[in-house]
Amino acid sequence: MYSISAINYAILTVLLCGALYSLYLGLRKYWGRIAQGKPYFGKEITREAVLAKVNWHTFLQRGLLLSRLMKRPASGIAHLLLFFGAVIEILGHGLFPLSFIGIDIYGGWFGHFVMELGREVAGIMMLLGILFLLVRRLAPPDRLTVHKTRRGFESMEILLLLIVLAGFTAEAFRLTDPAAKSQVEFFGRAIASLLGGLDSGVLAGGNQAMWWVHGLMGLAFIALIAHTPMSHMVLGPTNSALANKRSGINMPPIDFEAEEEDGKEVVFGAAKLSDLTQKHLMDFSTCLWCGRCHEACPAAQTGKPLSPKNIMAVCAEYLEQGKMDDAGLIDTLGQEAIFNCTTCGACVEQCPVSNSPAEAILEFRRNFVMDRSEMPDTMAAANANLEKRGHPFIGTGANPDDWKKGLDVPVFEPGETEYLLWIGCSVTYEERAQQIARAMVKILETAGISYGVLEESRCTGDPAKMMGNEMQFQEIAMTNIEEFQEMRIQKVITMCAHCFNSFDRYYPELGADWQTIPHSVLIDQLIQAGKLTVVQNSDEKITFHDPCYLARHNDIVDETRSVVSAVGQLIEMPRNRKDSFCCGAGGGNYWGGKGGTARISDVRTQEAFDTGADKIATSCSFCLLMLTSSATRHTEERKVFDIAELVVAALPPTQPPAQQ
Repeated sequence: MYSISAINYAILTVLLCGALYSLYLGLRKYWGRIAQGKPYFGKEITREAVLAKVNWHTFLQRGLLLSRLMKRPASGIAHLLLFFGAVIEILGHGLFPLSFIGIDIYGGWFGHFVMELGREVAGIMMLLGILFLLVRRLAPPDRLTVHKTRRGFESMEILLLLIVLAGFTAEAFRLTDPAAKSQVEFFGRAIASLLGGLDSGVLAGGNQAMWWVHGLMGLAFIALIAHTPMSHMVLGPTNSALANKRSGINMPPIDFEAEEEDGKEVVFGAAKLSDLTQKHLMDFSTCLWCGRCHEACPAAQTGKPLSPKNIMAVCAEYLEQGKMDDAGLIDTLGQEAIFNCTTCGACVEQCPVSNSPAEAILEFRRNFVMDRSEMPDTMAAANANLEKRGHPFIGTGANPDDWKKGLDVPVFEPGETEYLLWIGCSVTYEERAQQIARAMVKILETAGISYGVLEESRCTGDPAKMMGNEMQFQEIAMTNIEEFQEMRIQKVITMCAHCFNSFDRYYPELGADWQTIPHSVLIDQLIQAGKLTVVQNSDEKITFHDPCYLARHNDIVDETRSVVSAVGQLIEMPRNRKDSFCCGAGGGNYWGGKGGTARISDVRTQEAFDTGADKIATSCSFCLLMLTSSATRHTEERKVFDIAELVVAALPPTQPPAQQ
């Protein structure tokens, strides 16, 4: 019987150690670059500090099961075939040496189903996966080539193809041995039938030669992993393990009282790589340049200068070139591109290796605003208005009390009122958004909810934070927190997704301790509890636009749909739930967002009209304003409604207020 001696395996094992050492050196090179960023795990990297950062859910889902890749099914399946095929093959190769100590790994059900049939199928899986990726290189999708193309994948994919083919060839030579009993290695058997006419000595020599060819090519692949784009095989799962434990964008507060350390000046935001954290640098190192972020980015898809892919690629190039302290990076990226970001989080949601391009973009934005005092004129005017008047709405004709004309709205009473109905700046100063508050008053009174409002409407500071003015945000937030604590407020209802996100995500970092609930979630709870009765019109088709700050940032997708389905027939847009397309207002772009080939809100509104729905629903005041503006280009009839408005319209005319 043809056999490979133990000495051959011993030599291969020594070579494997060399390949693994090459892998180690390559990964150490990456860590050497990443370590130059601001500490991510703390001043000292300890086991406890690292484990505290690990997100086991994302490690399993994205790192091992490749869930994000499956958003593009063809590519996702190809990667799954490669990954799990390789796992099975590596298992088989790793177990074979046990036969030298008397363990019959080819015996019984394990040998039949794992070592023979399992590895045969695994090899075919790998072959199909690598062929798909190579064929796609011949006609790549635009997202792979836009702005920059990462070189080096093709050669490694060809090497991997040759490894798989060499493996099947070696198997075929082995199966020509008359003593070979396996009948389930069908692909190898088919190839072996083509070799049957060769001399037995040639077949034995071919078996030995192809074993070495297959083995050496496999070792070469391992040795090259960390020195080529294939480094994502290791960096990707690692980065997914370090992903934020909360969805969306997470921008930690700046400690403005921090003193200089080691003689370094305190920098607000980032102008160069050394201003960023180790996690940001890890993102740049892990980035595949696959362009999924570009493909999902509303700014990029409407012809604006921003491309998250380009941001990541440029930063990756600076990192590779060792330009840690090159302050020209921020100007290379460009002010216009940096302020095009709507902070929708689509790039964060789509990245298969858990990068957060938006967070890096916002760090650069912070530097433009707080270090260089630079921002687009319209955003600067909104910021100035926020500082002087407490809201960012320039030239508004609305008075703070206009929204409650004709209504008897109670003021929040400490110790007596259960919920604070937070009005917020957009609902206060934009006439169309005022209808949301009027509808909520009707809903709360009908359901018998104890609620009240502040005597003066105000802003959470979200526009300031997301436009890059963290200092202004913290001043506003601390004022609100102090007053809320004095009034003993414990429950807050918001009608704007941005208000909810600020209260729920960023205020607790500054000392807030109350519960915040979006109005759409509260409405769903009231309907489910029977405190609110609505009459469903199943003939009325309603499509729902997911606000980015509810769906992507805060995983709120089912409650909103439950409300819409309670009043009408829900019709989904192609891009929905956490894959929703932005309205264009976020990141201060309600006061910006110019340029490009189209308004972001126009693209989204057209998508909504294309569903043929009678009405367009949303659950955020900014989304309502943006989509309403774009809808007027289609019709003078009101088509866009907040969830609260739809529910009020569906209340039975005789429903009495519930008893408190």
